[in-house]
Amino acid sequence: MADFESARYNLEYPYQRTTGPVTGPFLTALRDGKLLGIRAGDRILCPPLEFDPDTLEELEPDFVEVGPYGVVVNWTWVAEPTPKHPLEEPFAFATIALEGSDTPIVHVVKASSVAVMARGLRVKAMYREQRVGAITDVYFVPENEAYDQKIAKGKGDVEISQHLISLDYEELFGPTRRRYLEGLARGVLIGQKSPASGKVYIPSKGYDPIERVPMTEADDVELPHTGTICSYTIITPTAYYGQKETEPYIRASILLDDSDDPLGQQDIRTIPLDEMRAGMRVKCIFKPEAERDFEGIDNRWGGTGGVIERWEPTGEPDIPFEVFSEHVY
Repeated sequence: MADFESARYNLEYPYQRTTGPVTGPFLTALRDGKLLGIRAGDRILCPPLEFDPDTLEELEPDFVEVGPYGVVVNWTWVAEPTPKHPLEEPFAFATIALEGSDTPIVHVVKASSVAVMARGLRVKAMYREQRVGAITDVYFVPENEAYDQKIAKGKGDVEISQHLISLDYEELFGPTRRRYLEGLARGVLIGQKSPASGKVYIPSKGYDPIERVPMTEADDVELPHTGTICSYTIITPTAYYGQKETEPYIRASILLDDSDDPLGQQDIRTIPLDEMRAGMRVKCIFKPEAERDFEGIDNRWGGTGGVIERWEPTGEPDIPFEVFSEHVY
């Protein structure tokens, strides 16, 4: 049985930006195995800034190589890295005072264990084998764990920086939605019948939205697998990062028999586009139990995730529009 405690989401998008006259040389140097600072009066700043943080005056791009050694000023240990962290194994985030720099840099220390980490620990910059001109090209290790590297200089300057912004979050399911999902896992469509109005809602939010009365497990009802197409949209996929769809398909709202609330967000891919129409009678065919997934189902909308394999016509006569007109969105 699937876990119906919560829904997990990932919002993600890529973007790119130009690096400019200061960040560009800094990233180019990282790709080539060097750390650069910038002169600001009688100080060296690393990472380099475009302006003096004290006077706010623009700085000339007068770069100075710093490091590769430094000393840990303070640190925190990451025992369980997430996919968003720069290393897969446990590591430390540390403030590091680099040799030749008057400002510390916050970066990753790849240590063999947490016991190695300490204030005053001497570390050395190391570089990944595959470098792209990003801050993650470099990391630090304790001096006694360092080794010599031969870094090949890359071609050209790093003028564009690529980024992937993402956010993971989790939403707990309410008890009514959990029972709805448990029903889908069994191949059953569960709605709720209002004790006040007698109307049936699927999926229910646990209350009658019109009469404003709560509904409990005692109000659960099992609905047929047949219904009527009351509205639909033909979706033509647009190319974008991560897009997997290539062919037009239908997304429909289906008024199940014995229900007073359409089941929305139903993808229909086996009925030809030119044969789709409001009023068509259809029935759902569930996927084999082992193949059912619940991605995309949350506490708000009426989707069925990857549980239903297809909707197919029943062959019955169409239902007149006036019968279901109040359910057209």
